[in-house]
Amino acid sequence: MWKNYVKTAFRSIIRHRGYAFINVAGLALGMAACLLILLWILDEVSFDRFHANVENLYRVEQDQNYSGEIYHVNVTPYPMGPGIEEEVPEIVESARYTWFGTLLLRYGEKAFFESGARTVDPSFLTMFTYPLIAGDAGTALEDPFSIVLTREIADKYFGDEDPIGKTIQVNNEYDLKVTGVLENIPTNSSNRFDILLPFEINHITGRYRDSWGSNSILTYVQLHPDAVISEVNDKITEIRFNHVFESISDPEIQQRFKDAPRTRFMLMPYKDMHLHGYFGYRSASTAIMYVIIFGVIGLFVLFIACINFMNLATARSGNRAREVGLRKVVGAQRRQITVQFYGETVLLSFISLLFAVLLVILALPLFNTFSGKELAFNVLLDWKFIAGMVLITLLTGVVSGSYPALFLSAFKPVKVLKGALAGSKGAFFRKILVVAQFSISILLIIGTLIIYNQVHYMRSKKLGYDKEHLLYIPLRGDSRNSYEAVKARLLSDPLIVNVSGTNHRPTHIGSNSGGAEWDGKDPELHVLISQNAVDFDYIETMKIEMAEGRSFSKEFSTDTSTAFLVNEEVVKIMGVESAVGKRFRFIGVEGMIVGVIKNYHFQSVEYDIEPLALYARPGQVNYMVVRLAAGSVEQGLESVRKTWEALVPRYPFDYSFVEEDYDAMYRSEEGMGDLLRAFTVLAVFIASLGLFGLASYTAEQRTKEIGVRKVLGASVPHIVFLFSREFMKWVLISNLIAWPIAYFVMRNWLQEFAYRTHISWWIFVGSGVLAVLVALLTVSYQTVKAALINPAHALKYE
Repeated sequence: MWKNYVKTAFRSIIRHRGYAFINVAGLALGMAACLLILLWILDEVSFDRFHANVENLYRVEQDQNYSGEIYHVNVTPYPMGPGIEEEVPEIVESARYTWFGTLLLRYGEKAFFESGARTVDPSFLTMFTYPLIAGDAGTALEDPFSIVLTREIADKYFGDEDPIGKTIQVNNEYDLKVTGVLENIPTNSSNRFDILLPFEINHITGRYRDSWGSNSILTYVQLHPDAVISEVNDKITEIRFNHVFESISDPEIQQRFKDAPRTRFMLMPYKDMHLHGYFGYRSASTAIMYVIIFGVIGLFVLFIACINFMNLATARSGNRAREVGLRKVVGAQRRQITVQFYGETVLLSFISLLFAVLLVILALPLFNTFSGKELAFNVLLDWKFIAGMVLITLLTGVVSGSYPALFLSAFKPVKVLKGALAGSKGAFFRKILVVAQFSISILLIIGTLIIYNQVHYMRSKKLGYDKEHLLYIPLRGDSRNSYEAVKARLLSDPLIVNVSGTNHRPTHIGSNSGGAEWDGKDPELHVLISQNAVDFDYIETMKIEMAEGRSFSKEFSTDTSTAFLVNEEVVKIMGVESAVGKRFRFIGVEGMIVGVIKNYHFQSVEYDIEPLALYARPGQVNYMVVRLAAGSVEQGLESVRKTWEALVPRYPFDYSFVEEDYDAMYRSEEGMGDLLRAFTVLAVFIASLGLFGLASYTAEQRTKEIGVRKVLGASVPHIVFLFSREFMKWVLISNLIAWPIAYFVMRNWLQEFAYRTHISWWIFVGSGVLAVLVALLTVSYQTVKAALINPAHALKYE
């Protein structure tokens, strides 16, 4: 029986091959878009699932309360891991994880900077499934002077040599023995690294801070399977509170800490970190938001392709009505006819799938470029993707064939054979489908334009400092000892405008602290203030404007011990008209505010400008900041290079331009915008393809009418106008439906950004005009072609 259905479906497809081609093309494009999005979503939801213990792995996080505002943090104190493992019986193991910055690795004549270094406890390699291809996971990191490399890094330095037992030099200071080689870290791992060092090396290098009051590192725990998460959360919260409380010697400060809103600690399931993790004042992750958005877009594009099929099928219902009537006369049941139509659409869907897979293979490299993924062709053989393909194909077949199958199979043989088939029901449904197609297309166009505007707004917003011609050089190892000499040499160079130093990168000050005090402060007020140690002339080098007072100066000996510069946000919190000269106690220093700088963006424009305090500590800078003279950037850069190589020969010259760092902040949004733009163009094209087929069929059906109109004196422009008016009406209705939906959706999306563009009226009008023009151009060929038919031929048509 099924063979007969397939044969009948094949014959029908061949008999109507023109419309079958349009359907296959539309379905293939829609399915290809849906499959690409499926690949992207499968990669996103697969993050970290490869760990054998993933169901029992968690990251320790916390909610800090600052006068009612919750600041979510996923870093913890240095001692927390061993401390809670000892006191909480539900914890099987813990592992600490810290960034170690960029290292200079040297082996023989080979020397490179490597940015993927992390320090971890030895238990890290047993808790997590990062397979070693050489070495023992249980002992590889027990020696404080050991190092574990990934296969890629090991090949880079040792080639065909066996790296185990070899010594590699780090930052020209430490000789570490290679004790393990890891398989390269999967791309769907939240923790990405190239080098692992023992956590103990933090003690040796002076990085370790034995304090329960600071938050600097990540802490992971493995729980017993039957552990109650809420109870563990409460225990960790209590343990941390007790340690901090006991470390305070001043009774007044101790009481103040006790009365302050308590920081709550909680465990984040490791498998949910990528999609649901967040940091700061936000309450939701953008990762899961993008998964939902692109999942909906994929279904939208596929739905538009399905609508094409339904439109053309119902438009051709009159042609196929006689076939249905004759089959019913000879005994065919409605169920059989319904199955036949479903069989046709499912068959078309599988034919479309073949072309869709080919399109996916061709588009995958470009898709990777837009999405920032590294998807390989072998993902097409993954069982989840294959299951998704089959499901999408069946869904496409069922959705595409549902209305035609139910509509056509319901025809009454007597009415059909008498020619009394009413087409108003099918015509009305076609209008609904066209409106749905273009509503979705217009919605995507508006979304694309607003995302583009937001990214452009963030990239072009004034930052409060001049990012052009500004570069920074990381100071690593003992290269810090040469900082003053390099600075002095550069300042004597006419190609260099200014030189200073900073503890944090200029585009990202990631350190903050609570506990600030000043005269007149409300005891109930608890604020979080970002902090940064800088050198003299930092304000001048960055070209940050002063709002009040002065910058740091060598003329004042106390500037390196008690002076603070604060931004306008701090003054606003203090609630004073002038902050200069006010007592300011912060980070354990009893000092005074000597100047107020205007607010500037020291993080992404995506976030609010937070309160900031700067203090002068030339000995704590980790980056040298250099401003080059405008008009001679290349010459200035070469001069900096020569100076560095002359004075710091043991460290290769490594630098970054602030402007490039700033642009990199928005690559994620730009990538999402590029993907949305591509899928929007595809959706509009598929909708136009369906409209073209519908216009073609309508012109064919109305050939005799056109001939009569021309005989009665109708002009070609008049016929084109009459023909196009009906389609344009549907598109205009689509605009009225899409506009309010797009406004609501995009307004909510923009709420995720602290600084955002406004939604302009021209975006809606422009998208509407664009949709009308696309529709008009799509149907114009068929309308003009039909209007130019010789009336004599048209009247002989039937």
